[in-house]
Amino acid sequence: MKIQKLLSVPLSVLITATPIGLIFAQEESEPPRRLEELLTIFDKVAQYVIPFAALVCVVFIIVGGYMWIVAAGDPSRVKQAQGTLTWAIIGLVLVLLAVTIVEVLKKVVGL
Repeated sequence: MKIQKLLSVPLSVLITATPIGLIFAQEESEPPRRLEELLTIFDKVAQYVIPFAALVCVVFIIVGGYMWIVAAGDPSRVKQAQGTLTWAIIGLVLVLLAVTIVEVLKKVVGL
């Protein structure tokens, strides 16, 4: 019983002091300020990072294709080229997924 009382006060203070607590404390009619600020900051950073990441992924896809061509049938080199291509494509998909998630969040929040 004493442990519950000891933990309930710090946890309630922690929840209300965190950005999550601030989000839930506001009215539902307006978008949460913290989330709005976070999305704005991410959008500014994403303007530079996402095109760079996409370019790096495309370069690695080209490098992986070149590695495959130069492998000349050597199974270990073909496997290495396949690995490069696989991870480059996964990276490109993750970049596109990050852009999509941010855009969806912006539409949900109303930015």
